[in-house]
Parts: sequence; C-alpha cells; structure tokens
Amino acid sequence: MKIDSVVFLGICAVGLLMGTVQAQQPAPVSNSMVQAIGLEADTTQPAPPTRPDTTQYNSADRPDTVRSTSTQPVLQPALPATNSPTSTTQPVGTGTAGRQTTADAPESVVGSGKISGKLLTPQAGKNQPVEFASIGLFRSRDSSSVTGALTDEKGFFQMTNLAPDAYYLLIQSLGFAAKRVPRIVISMDKPIVDLGNVLMTETAKQLQEVVVQGQRQAYEYSLDRKIVNVDQLPIAQGGSAIDILQNVPSVTVDVDGTLSLRGSSNIIVLVDGKPSGLTGLDRQAVLDQIPASNIERIEMITNPSSRFDADGAAGIINIILKKERAAGFNGNVQLNVGTRDKYNASVNLNTRFKKLNLFSSYNFRANRRFQYRISERQNIFEDSISYLAQRNDAIRRSVNNNLRVGFDYTLSPRDNITASILYRPEYSRDSEEENFNTLDANRVSLGRTLRITEETEPERGLDYVFGYRRTFDKQGRELTFDATTSTNKSTEYQNFSNTTTLPETLLTPNFLIGQQRADNGRENRVAVLQLDFVEPLKDKKKLETGLKHTYRRLASDYTFENLLDGIWTINPAISNNFIYDERTSAAYVNFGNEIRKFSYQVGLRTEYTNITTDQRTTNVKTQRDYIYLFPSVFLNYNASESQKMQVNYSRRINRPSTWSLNPFIDLSDPLNIRYGNPNLNPELINSFEISHLLYGKSTTLTSSLFYRQTNNEITNYRTLRPDGITEQTSLNLNRSQNYGLEVVVTQDLTRWWKVNGNFSFFQRNIQASADIPGILTRTNRSWTARVTSNMNPKKGTDIQVAMNYRSPFIVAQGTIKGFFNVDLGVKQNILKGRGTVSLRVSDIFNTLQFQNESFGSNFVSSTRSKRESRIGFIGFSYRLSRQVVREKERDQERDDTPTENEF
Repeated sequence: MKIDSVVFLGICAVGLLMGTVQAQQPAPVSNSMVQAIGLEADTTQPAPPTRPDTTQYNSADRPDTVRSTSTQPVLQPALPATNSPTSTTQPVGTGTAGRQTTADAPESVVGSGKISGKLLTPQAGKNQPVEFASIGLFRSRDSSSVTGALTDEKGFFQMTNLAPDAYYLLIQSLGFAAKRVPRIVISMDKPIVDLGNVLMTETAKQLQEVVVQGQRQAYEYSLDRKIVNVDQLPIAQGGSAIDILQNVPSVTVDVDGTLSLRGSSNIIVLVDGKPSGLTGLDRQAVLDQIPASNIERIEMITNPSSRFDADGAAGIINIILKKERAAGFNGNVQLNVGTRDKYNASVNLNTRFKKLNLFSSYNFRANRRFQYRISERQNIFEDSISYLAQRNDAIRRSVNNNLRVGFDYTLSPRDNITASILYRPEYSRDSEEENFNTLDANRVSLGRTLRITEETEPERGLDYVFGYRRTFDKQGRELTFDATTSTNKSTEYQNFSNTTTLPETLLTPNFLIGQQRADNGRENRVAVLQLDFVEPLKDKKKLETGLKHTYRRLASDYTFENLLDGIWTINPAISNNFIYDERTSAAYVNFGNEIRKFSYQVGLRTEYTNITTDQRTTNVKTQRDYIYLFPSVFLNYNASESQKMQVNYSRRINRPSTWSLNPFIDLSDPLNIRYGNPNLNPELINSFEISHLLYGKSTTLTSSLFYRQTNNEITNYRTLRPDGITEQTSLNLNRSQNYGLEVVVTQDLTRWWKVNGNFSFFQRNIQASADIPGILTRTNRSWTARVTSNMNPKKGTDIQVAMNYRSPFIVAQGTIKGFFNVDLGVKQNILKGRGTVSLRVSDIFNTLQFQNESFGSNFVSSTRSKRESRIGFIGFSYRLSRQVVREKERDQERDDTPTENEF
C-alpha cells in the first residue's frame, strides 16, 4: 500500500502549494558596481520561459539508444533568445566543472571563480531538495552559454573554474516552474558566490490531468526507415507483433507467419535493437509471443548501415518496447476479449525516484485458432498418372505469459546502467486431423488414410539484459556496452493414430499404421556482447566504431516410438538428435561528415562466422567458417526543409537457418518428407537504393528505387520419387535480382481525416546454376498496395480502416497467388482521457487465404491454406498514472534525436 500513501501525500502537497512560493535570491547588482570592476553594464534582459520545458531531458531518464544512434547530451538547459537573429545556442554538457561544448558558442576563459547553491522546494511544511535539476550558466552581456550542472541527491550544485564576469542562471526541472537567477557577478576580489537556498515552485498542473494537445502520426517516414506508432493503430489493439506487421508498409505476412519485404523473406527481427532470446525460435513464435500492448513502435530499415548486423537481405524490422519516462508512479492496465476464446491482458508499472527507476510488466494471452490446408498433387510417370488429395484441419491453442522486471540507475551524471529479466512460460495444445485420398488416373479413390495428431508443448524462457552508457565532457562522445543472454527450453509431446483402407501393396514403408508417439526436447541459448563508441570530430564530422560477438546454440533431441504388441519401442530410423552451434564476431567503423546541404557516411563491417552442425543420430558432423567484408555508403542531399534525397549501398549476408542445415529426414508427413542440407553456403546480397522525401503542407511523399542482387540464393527444392513420395530439401541457386519502385503517400484530406497509401512494384529474376534443373530459372512482376484511412470525427475518437492487396508472385518452384483483406479498428477515450475502449475486427470479409501452385519435372500440385483471420476484439485500457504524458512532447523528443544518418 506504499503507492496509495505516496499518492495521498502528493494530494496533500498540492493543497499546501496552491499559493505562490517565492525563491530566495541574492539582491540584484547595480550596473554601476559592474562598471566599477571593469565590466560592461547589463543591457539585455532575456525573458524567462513562460512554462517549464517538460521536453527537457532529465538525467534520471535512460536514453532510448535504439531510437537514435547519436547521443543526446546529459544536460540540455533551454536557452533564451538572444538579440542577434543569427546567433544559435546549443545545449551544454554537465558536471561540476563543466565547460563550453557548443560549437557555435565562444569558449570560456578559465578562472578561479565558483558559484554554488542548493535547490529546495516546500513539501508538507518542510523544505525538500530538488534532485537532478538542470542548471545552465549564461553571460549576462550576450546570453552565451558558459557551462551547466545538475543538482545532487541533496539539491546541491556548484560550477567552478569561472572567469570574472556577470552571469545569470536558468534552472529547470520536470514538475517545477522554470527559474531565472539574474545578475551574479564574479570578480577578482570576490571569486566565490554562494547563492544559498534557492526555492523552486512546483507546477500544480503537473499533478493534474493533462489534456493531450497533439498526436503522433500512425506512420512516419524518413529516408532510411519507416516507423509505425502502435498506439495510433486501433486495428492492432489486442493483437500481437504479427498483427501489427500486417499493417507495416511493404511487409506481407502469410498463413504460416512468414514475413516478406519487397518480395524477400530474408528479414532480421530485432527487439530494442538487439537479437532477443526469442530469436532461437522460429520467426512466427517470436512475433506471436510479443503482445501489441508492450510495443511502442516498429521501425523498418530497408538498407541498414555497417553499424547493424549484416544479416537480412531485405533489411531489419526493429520492435521497440514501451519505456515509461515520466517521474513518479505510472502504469496502465489493459484487457481484451476476442471471438472464439481469445483473451489477453497486460499490466505495465513504472516508479521513478531519485536515481532509480523501477519498471515491470505482465502480459497474459490465451488464444484458440482453427486453420485448414487443402492440397492436390498430380503424379506424372512414364507409364501412369495418379493423384493425391490431402486435407488438414487443425485447432491450435496456446497460453502465453510474459513477466518482465528491471531497473535503470544513474551512477553519476555521466554514467547510467540498466538491467532487466524477462520470464516467458507458455503452454500450447494442438489437435490435427489429416485425410489422405489416393486416386488413380480417372480420379477413382484407391483408398483413404486418416492420421490424427495430438500435441502438447510446455515451454519456458528467460532473457537477461544489461546495459551501460557513459557520456563525456565532449558533447556527443559516448560509450555503450550491452550484454544479453537468454535460454529457451521446451518439450513437444506428440501422439499419432493412423488408420487406412489402402491395400498393403500401396502402403509406403514409412507410413506406419497404428499408434505412435514422439517427444522433442529443445534447448536454445543465445548470448550477445556489444561495445559501441561514438566520437564527434571537428566541423560536424563523426566517427563510430564497435565490436560484437554473438553465440547461438540450438539443440533438438527427437525420440520416436511405435506401439508394437502393446510395448513402446524406439524407432531409430526416425529418432533424431541435432546440435547447431554458431559463433559470429564482428567489428565495424563508420565515418560521417556534413558539408552544407550534403552529408555522407561510409562504413565497413567485417564478420567472422564459425558454424558447427552435429547430427548425432546419423553421426554426421559438419563445420563451416567464413569471413566477409560488408561496406556501406550513404549520400544525403537536403535540397530544402521540405525536400531530401538519399543514395545508398550496402552489402549483406543471409546465413542458412538451423533446420535447413539439419540432414535428418522429417517424416511427420510420410508422403511429403523433408530434410536439410549441411553444405549450404550463405547468401551474399548487394543492395542499392535511391530515395526521395517531400514534405508538403498537407502531403508527405516518399519514393524509392531499389535494386537487390542475391548470390547463392537459398531455395527449397522438391522432387517426386517413383514410389509417389516427394522429398524437399534446400539448395543454393546461382543468383536472383529484385528491383522496383516503392511510393508512400500521406495525405490530409481534412482536419480530421488522413489517408496513407503505399504502393510497391518489383520484378524478380531467378537464375539457376548449371548443375541445377533449368525449371528454376524464372521471371515475374509483382506489386503490393495498402491504403489506410485514419479518421478523428471528434475529440477522443479514432477510426481506422486498412485495405491490403498483394498480387501473385513467384518462388523458385511455383507461384503464390494474390490475396486481399480489410481491417477495421475504433478507439474511444473515456473517463477524461484515462480510459480507452477499443474495437477491432480483422479481415472483415474473411477473404484472407493463401494459395500456391508448385511443379517439378514429374508433378504438379496446388494448395489452399486458411487460418482463422476474421477475428473481433473488444478492449478496455486504463491509465493508473496521475499524469498523462503529452504526445507532442514525445514527438519533440523524437524530433530532437538525430538518426544515424544525420551528422
């Protein structure tokens, strides 16, 4: 009940502070006294701010190192306007012996002067210290910045090494009215000035409901990335990360959760800019386990610089989790109920006091979905034709929990650490029924086989994250260290029941009739160490460098048993024990510069990778190691404030997935078996892009021409054996090319109606090498389109409608047909803005299904898959915090944070 006590004391403090508290200040110094010590009289009187600058960065706040690769200074006192229209003042550094770091401001003359004092505020009849307040020191004669400081835990501050002059202080702190202390004079005779107690006035409106005056756009665009703000997407309420990605421009998600961007599925998914422990799982599991309520925004970087991992041909999708920055106690709760047994709830809490910020969150998701798959394969042999028709119906249930606790701690004004633990228990239960119908050339059934599978899988995971950030006296210099380690353990239990009416002569050896069972124990470990350093150089130049080491170990121990004469007996032909071990070490350097309207960045990254695959069942062990260089070049031209252009190039790599390297034969579908290829080479990609960004009064237009060449492209290859069984494995093609045009338009139709449109057209060429069948050499044109309509008919009401379409596109051995869907979301604020009621309906017309056609030298097949997609959610969320953070302040914070391509 400590929180209730804090809230009660806060209310009492508000009542005591209704009057105006005057600061204790030294008496102003006359101009005659100033002139008597040889200084000019103070003729400038800059006006103090009319309200506290709550966008001011507080040292207790941990900066979002993912949002920006550049550094925000630890102290940013707001500077008053000067009389000179051409002067520009910038934030200064911190420290008790601070120095001028602004490029355009004059250097201070080092002296022996010192200014000290103590910031206090009346609370409950006593004066309490004001901690970590920002204090800027300025010359009175020209308002130039001299130095700055932060108050300590007791409210004390001091600034040393000051030259004789007349100064004034500007003091700012979140929750307090800004204060200006004028006419502080340091002379040779009196070098030390003690201001004593300086009283600060709390702003009552900081403890009251704050009206949201601005709103972020749902979609934001820059030259190097696209940003989706999840809070502004009513159509994503109650869903998971995969539901949000279905509404990200240029991204498509199929029935199996496979992502593709501009025609390529080789995408790297990061969480807060780092590989998550979830990355040991398949991608759909990663996205399904991250609830939308925990996500602040998603960044899509189509052509990353050398600072990022070289993985991912099509680019990087970076999921940014929510981080509460407001002081005091804050939190929110959310509950969503969906059709057909779908429920999710979340609680996010944050408490900030003194140097410590504590945060925690809990998310619960219970999901039940149906899906089916219908396929038909025509087998074409020299002397006969036959058909195989299959239908798979499944119901998948899962219960997922996420518990996250952590803290940020300010060791000093220059040093900050953060640590967190994420615990992820999950339980899933699936039921599948698959019918096989074997037909002759006249489509007369020769017999049917029924396979029923019951599967359960308990799972648990732990993620540990530690980060350290160090800033320096030199503005922009920064050192960061990040360490993450995580484990994921699960055991999949399967029970099979097979019955058939086929004659024994048509049964394949691997199609086992009767009862079988299997258990698959998985253990995944991921560890990442990363060190980054940023050094600003002279004349807007910047140098970035860093080291990174990544370790992955993925193990799977699969045991298959047959029930023979009432006794469970291990089948060694199907059992499998596979170990995947990967170690990657990387180093990079980036150099950037800005020359008038031009800026550029050149970088080089090198990565050494060692991969060992150990198939212990068949005693096949393979080791591969390779080292590659990955250059990147970015050229920017700012034609005006409303028009920008960029040309960039980067080289990237796509390493084979774990299971594509596993040579074990997967017999889960005995008529369509699969196995990996341990001799696969990684894909190497050269990516080029030209982008143009135009800001109009009511229109934003982003257009990009892109070209991507992939060497050693990895593809699935399927063949039909004489016994009617298909085999699928992975192999390297010669190369492929993807090139096309992407256009994104945001248009304000009225003050309350905005439309966002995205169109991408590309051509894909696939070229097989000489030793691979020529049927894999193909060419295809494809396009995607998305239109999102955002309406705010009245204050607090948001309505969003999204329409998505993707035309047919090719893969190496087939064609994926087009698909279309429409989503609707409505959000209404209630309870004076503290509460929100939302309604979401995905795939309103139930049109979202996936169809593909594939072929080989002696077969043709078609498949239609449908996953439950028309889902309705109704939700309620409530803010527990006593203050609602202004969205426009978050916007300002983001606008003030340079991206990695700004110098």
